[in-house]
Order: sequence, then C-alpha cells, then structure tokens
Amino acid sequence: MKYRKLGDLEVSVVAVGTMSWPYSAFAQEKPADAVVDREGVLKIVTRALDLGINLFDTAEGYGRGFSEELLGEALEQLGNRREVIVCTKTGRPGESVSEQCDLTAANILRRCEMSLKRLRTDYIDLYLAHRPDPRTPIEETVSAFETLRRQGKIRQFGISEFSVVEMTEVLRFGTPAANQLGYSLVERRIDPETRPFCLEHGIGIMVYSPLAKGLLSGKYSRDVLPPPVDDRRQHHFRPQTLDRFMAVADEVRIVSKEMGVTPSMVALAWCLAQPGISTVLPGAKTSEQIAEAAAACDLEISPAIIERLNTASVQPR
Repeated sequence: MKYRKLGDLEVSVVAVGTMSWPYSAFAQEKPADAVVDREGVLKIVTRALDLGINLFDTAEGYGRGFSEELLGEALEQLGNRREVIVCTKTGRPGESVSEQCDLTAANILRRCEMSLKRLRTDYIDLYLAHRPDPRTPIEETVSAFETLRRQGKIRQFGISEFSVVEMTEVLRFGTPAANQLGYSLVERRIDPETRPFCLEHGIGIMVYSPLAKGLLSGKYSRDVLPPPVDDRRQHHFRPQTLDRFMAVADEVRIVSKEMGVTPSMVALAWCLAQPGISTVLPGAKTSEQIAEAAAACDLEISPAIIERLNTASVQPR
C-alpha cells in the first residue's frame, strides 16, 4: 500500500467507503427486524487492514448513523482503533435526501458526541462538514471544529463538496485537511478550478465515486444496466449521458484487457495519477472488492495510457 498526507495524517491512497454497507445508504433507515451481515463487515475491515488500508470513511447520514455503528463495532472487535484513521461527516443526519446541511456550532458539537458514541471511540481522526451550509457563517463552523480539536475529540477537520469560493472563505479562519469530492473518468467537474485550488493551498482531495457508481467497474454495459428502480438510473446511468459514459467505460475495458488487469483497477489508478488526489474511496460490499481496489495503488499507468483515457473521458463542462 502507498500513503499520502491529509494535513498531519498519513493515509492509504485507497480507503474504504462505507455507504455501500448494509442499510447504510444515505437517509436509509434500517428496519427493526433487519438481519445484518455484521460478519461480512468485519471481514471487509479485516481484509482492508491486512492490505495496509488505514482510512475508513463514513458519515452520520449513512443509514442515519448505522454505518458509523457498524464501523465502530468492527474496530472494537479487532481492538486496533489506534492503527486506524476514521473519517466521518457531520451536518446531514440523513432524515431525507433533500435536507440541508446544518453547520451551526451547536449542531456540530452535539452531533460529534453522537458520532463518537456510535463509533465507540473518544476521538475522530478527520471530521468533515458534509456539505456547505449557506445559512451559517463559515467562521462559526470552523470555530466549532477548532473547539473540538482543542478538546481532543477530533484530530483534523475537513470539508466536502465545497467550491473554490467557499474554500477561500474557510481559509480565512483555518486550513482544512481535505475536501471530499466526486471525481472519475466520467465526472471531471473539479478539474478546471477546484483541483488546482486544492493543490495550490495544500488541501487534500478525497475522491468519492471513483468508479462512477460501478459504471467503470466492467460490470455494466449498454445491455446490462442496474434495475429501473435503482437510483443510479437517474444519475450515472441516465439515458441522456449513457452513450457518452459507456464509451468511456468501453475504453477503460479495452485498456484493462491490454494491461491484464481489471477495469476497476484502471479507473482507480487513473484517479490516483491526477495531481492533487490524495485518496480514493471505492465502496466495498465484499472483502474481494476491497482487495481488487487495493491492488490499484501498485498499478503503473504510462503517460500514453493516461492520455488515451483523458481523450476518451468526458471533458469538464
């Protein structure tokens, strides 16, 4: 495994995203009678650690806190909390997909206590504002994070989905370790301004959806799509962009065959080759998936291959 810096934290370039864990989708509520595969989660965490992955990303909004509970249980069972970097996000408790983020100081301080309890820990390594909150002054939000840091309840603070304008305001009051952003070969909106800004100001980029919700994994094609009820059919697999996106996926598949690796490994390695990218957060439903993702950190992609993928990819709009 390879490691890069997020503030003062040294994190694995491949991390574990937990929103795909049982009953952990955003705003999802676990039924009272649900049977949860906790053993499966434990296997994912164990395999990740064995592979050198030390960063696990969750949020209070994932399963209304259930993702945090699952991660906390697994780490407690393994007894190695101090070896792990836990990242969680605050402000969106997950009552509904459309709810706004609340980054008032009072809410951040209160929600941190709830996350600490679910995670079964006394500190959070990296605590992110889940989305911008236009109603709350950024100075108040950063001040709350700094209070938590002085209290020893968090080690670093960060942000998620903050624009250049919003990051500029954050930097007036403190330096976030990271900005968590969507990025992939079919979603390059951060390339023109956001990625260069983060690189210039030492803000690490944590990439979510690096496989475009599975579109770049090799699992899907124009004839094999997620079921109609799947939310991805309205986003990464929507009819308006399907042909363009699948053309990118086809090129990834061709490159992977030439290199003798999987499409997922190629897509992740491309992300990691972009300046400013600190770590990628592929979702992992099985220990096999996280092992495949981890292998991407050792995949060397030549400049010629990167250029081919850049040419094929959906360019920033």
